[in-house]
Amino acid sequence: MSQTDCIVLHVEDDDAAAYLFRAALEEARIPAVVYRVSDGEQALSFLNRTGPYEHAPQPDVVFIDLNMPRVDGWAVLGAIPRDNPIPAVVLTTSRAPSDKKRALAMGAKEYLTKASSFDHFVEEIRNVFVQKLFFAQPLA
Repeated sequence: MSQTDCIVLHVEDDDAAAYLFRAALEEARIPAVVYRVSDGEQALSFLNRTGPYEHAPQPDVVFIDLNMPRVDGWAVLGAIPRDNPIPAVVLTTSRAPSDKKRALAMGAKEYLTKASSFDHFVEEIRNVFVQKLFFAQPLA
């Protein structure tokens, strides 16, 4: 990890989706260290640095899937204070306009639907980091 790496908390219960997310970050040349948790309960522990996540780093951004076991993404998003400096990005399969509107109203910085093509997903990830979050510039 270099000093310019972005610390990402990825809240995702699906192993394949988690793999694609990491691959998209790499392909987009976003320097990031990704910490993945597989449900909302773990995400809240990570963010609050409790239990096994007592020494977890403070993430620079949180990517949250909405549909997860135990505690869903809505609860995680709702637990992040709106004035929190950590931006939350919803990354979900839901294309429902009402879900997008609700997530943004709850303080999500961005709402992304899981893309049907890998190239499109890479472009969405690059755009979020460069245009919306301003953390990283793609490497040449």
